[in-house]
Amino acid sequence: MYPSNKKKKVWREEKERLLKMTIEERRKEYIRDYVPLNTIPSWKEEMKGKSQNDEENTQEPSHGKKSLSEKVSLYRGDITLLEVDAIVNAGSMGN
Repeated sequence: MYPSNKKKKVWREEKERLLKMTIEERRKEYIRDYVPLNTIPSWKEEMKGKSQNDEENTQEPSHGKKSLSEKVSLYRGDITLLEVDAIVNAGSMGN
């Protein structure tokens, strides 16, 4: 067996093992602190926390923007600590 084929087999076995685990089981294997995504407020939640005196923040956004604001979060910190499956550098995609 070629070394690259052996690596692929080991990688696939590890992937299957991880997919069968619950989040609690995965967390036991972490080797350092992590930031769960549910602790990062959405943009909408963040804006609710701002001063209610700010007229711009008290206006209800349109339906399309509202759904987007519930999906988007801003995070300042070490992104390698986020409890996610992958981090993609979108800046390196395309030309």
